[in-house]
Amino acid sequence: MNKLFMRMLPKILGNYVNTLALVSPQAAAKKAFKIFSKPRRGKIGPHHEGFLKPNLEPALQIDELSIQPYKWPGGEKTILLVHGWESHTHRWKEMIVRLKSENYTIIAFDAPAHGYSTGKYLYVPIYDEVLSVILDKYQPDYMIGHSIGGMTVLFNQSQKATFKPKKLVVLGAPDRLESILIDYQKILNLSDRVMNALENYFLKRFNFKTTDFSSSVFAKNIETPALIIHDKDDTITPVSGSKSIHATYKNSEYIETKGLNHSLYDSKVNDQIVDFLKR
Repeated sequence: MNKLFMRMLPKILGNYVNTLALVSPQAAAKKAFKIFSKPRRGKIGPHHEGFLKPNLEPALQIDELSIQPYKWPGGEKTILLVHGWESHTHRWKEMIVRLKSENYTIIAFDAPAHGYSTGKYLYVPIYDEVLSVILDKYQPDYMIGHSIGGMTVLFNQSQKATFKPKKLVVLGAPDRLESILIDYQKILNLSDRVMNALENYFLKRFNFKTTDFSSSVFAKNIETPALIIHDKDDTITPVSGSKSIHATYKNSEYIETKGLNHSLYDSKVNDQIVDFLKR
C-alpha cells in the first residue's frame, strides 16, 4: 500500500498544483517551487556517524539555518568538498581517505536540509549563500563539487566578490535549469499555466530567467583551472551537461568515465583528481 502511494504521489501533487493554478497561478508557482526544492532523503543514519562525528566542527548560524561543517586535519593545503542533492558529507568517505593519504586538510559541510544541517529546502541560490560563508571561513586551496554541488560551485565562482580557490573539480554537474524543470514538469504532469507562473516566480524572487541559469553560462566567467568529470552512463544528469560546461570553460580539462553512473565512486577517479590537484 505504501509503495503504491509513493508511485501515485507525483500525480497527486501535480493534480493539486494544476488545480490550484486555475484559482491562483502565484500560489501554484510557490507550491511547485517548494515541491521542487524539498529533498526527501539526505539525513545521516547510524551507520554514517562513526566516520562523521569525530570530525564535527562547531555549527555555523547562517540566517535561520544551522549549517554543520566537518574537518579532517592534515597539511597546509586545504580542500573543500560540496555534496549533491539528497546526500551529505558521508558520500565523500572514500575520497576523504584518499586525500588524507596525500596529507591534505579536508573541509566539508552538510547542505541546508541535508545531513546534520537544518532547513527544509535546497536550491542553488541558498546553497551559494552558505558556500560563500564556508569559503570565507576556511579559505580552501581547492574545491570539489558533485551534482548540484558542482553547479553551485560554478555559480559561486562566476561571481566576482566570492573567494577564489586555486583549482576546482566539478563532478556530474547539471547544466541548464530549464532542462531540469522540463523533467520536473513531466514527472508531475504540470500544466503550462503552472510552468509559466513558475518562470515568473523565479524572475521575481531570484531576478533571473530559468533559460539564463546554466552551468555552462557560469563557466564562461571563471578563470580558475578546473577538472570536469562525468560518466557516460549517468542516469541522473546527462553527460551532455558537462560537455557543454567544458566547451565554454576556457581553462578546463574533461574526463568521461563509463559504468560509474552519477555517483562516480571509483578509486581511479579519486586518483585522477589527486593528480590534477598536485600538478
